[in-house]
Amino acid sequence: MSSLAPPLVRPVRPGHRTESRRDLRDRLRRSVLGDVPVHPSIPVRDAELPAATLACLRMGRTFRTRGLAAALPLLPATVNGPQERNRCDEITAFYAREAAWRVLGLARTLGRRGLCLHESLGVCAALRRLGFPAEVVIGYPVIEVADGTDELHAWPVLGSLPLTGRPGGRPLNYVELQRYPEEAAPCC
Repeated sequence: MSSLAPPLVRPVRPGHRTESRRDLRDRLRRSVLGDVPVHPSIPVRDAELPAATLACLRMGRTFRTRGLAAALPLLPATVNGPQERNRCDEITAFYAREAAWRVLGLARTLGRRGLCLHESLGVCAALRRLGFPAEVVIGYPVIEVADGTDELHAWPVLGSLPLTGRPGGRPLNYVELQRYPEEAAPCC
């Protein structure tokens, strides 16, 4: 079976060194972004993850115990961190997605898995803590589900770029109803 793209993980051969996680991440970045130069302050350092994960867990706990009205004020109103992260382009979105998956993995390990709104609010709080101008979008399905249920869905975004789920657009068949935080200025 042949593939058009080279495999991301190369098989280990006797006597050969395995690739480190950093090598794999760099190769993935090159395959997605090409040779586009990246400002060194855009990628998230490991040392930044604990504070971001704490923001995610705090948001999740508040949403679960006291509801949405109590959780929304916990979203940072302004973005802190390197100015280079305060953009809405593909490069920044690539690193925001990477940070979102790392934070979400840590949060799921330390806490519990929540609903889409629960996790989206947590990821948004974590990314804003890291300096990315993330927002949470709540949407409604445009196609009726076969069982007759109509569920709202939530997902974190950077401008118009989703940070979890399918890259390249909002979740399929959803129309945007609301964005949080409401006072956030559009960056794109």
